[in-house]
Amino acid sequence: MSAITLSHPTSKVIGKIEVPGSKSESNRLLLLKHLYFPNLSIGKISNSRDTSFMKTALESENSEINVGDAGTAMRFNTAYNSARVGRNITLSGSERMHQRPIGILVDALNKLGAKITYLDKEGYPPLKIEGQQLAGGTLEIDGSVSSQFISALMMIGPGMKEGIHLKLKGLSVSAPYIYLTANLMRKLGFEVKLDGEDIIIPHQKAKEIQSSVVEPDWSAASYWYAIALLADEAEIYLPGFLQHSLQGDAAVRGLFEPLGIQSHFIGSGFRLKKGVVKQQRFDINLVHNPDLAQTLAVVFAAKNLPAKITGLQTLRIKETDRLKALKTELEKTGSELEIGDDFLEVKKGIQNLEGVTFDTYEDHRMAMAFAPLALMAPITINNPEVVAKSYPSFWKDLENVGFKCEKL
Repeated sequence: MSAITLSHPTSKVIGKIEVPGSKSESNRLLLLKHLYFPNLSIGKISNSRDTSFMKTALESENSEINVGDAGTAMRFNTAYNSARVGRNITLSGSERMHQRPIGILVDALNKLGAKITYLDKEGYPPLKIEGQQLAGGTLEIDGSVSSQFISALMMIGPGMKEGIHLKLKGLSVSAPYIYLTANLMRKLGFEVKLDGEDIIIPHQKAKEIQSSVVEPDWSAASYWYAIALLADEAEIYLPGFLQHSLQGDAAVRGLFEPLGIQSHFIGSGFRLKKGVVKQQRFDINLVHNPDLAQTLAVVFAAKNLPAKITGLQTLRIKETDRLKALKTELEKTGSELEIGDDFLEVKKGIQNLEGVTFDTYEDHRMAMAFAPLALMAPITINNPEVVAKSYPSFWKDLENVGFKCEKL
């Protein structure tokens, strides 16, 4: 098992960081390109492992496709291949991927005319997919499940005979990702109507679009907010970000404001500066932004700020059970946490970081969420290479602003 020790000799972080392209935007644009826009040029595409899996799967003409641990690639390729007439494949992934449910998406696609069967456990990958001309039509789907299921159905909608009319039942988790899908489709010329719990996308021909540019990833930017907060002194410039972003995790700006971190937009991008923590207790709901949960849980513990984070029901079926993993790792530092089915509560903050080694559970966000703690004391992180899933240059970017990263 590989590991790195992390430290920062000055706790002053000053520099410019080129955050990689959003993998959420990249993966959606890649799918839309392969469905409708063969000549589309995608600028500043994510260099993440997830996007590499997505691209390879979409381009593959093999009868067996393996998407590894890339959840988005699994969901999007299930929809994509179900709509490719005459294409017969098996779609599989890592061992963990075969434990992540996909039944709701498969049931929905089969009702729309797809022919998908399970090769092992009912409701889980691997899948056998026989591509069909999908009829489309009206469909009820549980809105409390992964937004990626809904996004996958939306993107194949224009090619179905009757288009698609999705009626969402229940609370829509990660709703900003549904808006991201809708807005990217609109940018490419598609008609998409969002009306309360109804998503209506008629059958339509794609217009000729030549290019689209991916914005940097706001989820990845969240780790720089944490670094700015925990540093003694910080001035960090993140170029390329839009003040009015399509990405839901741009909400990180508002979430860190009460913690004293200000985002000043200058030209194309923004500068992070430290201020004063304005609250002593935090109660936040991240049902629409679950990928920010690990970042925030760690900084609340680091600053010894009591906090309850709710809306976390999807975290148990991510790369790992993120709620359990956060509790286990933070308790190594003397923190006290309580977790439930959909919440995490920080009751006591970090007491001691001396000699602590953090495990990452094959989860990129665990590694990046805990890394900023090195501003407080030297720490060790196991399996640091997991960051390649979304942010391959993360450790190099840390070194560029003064962190010491020593491989063990």
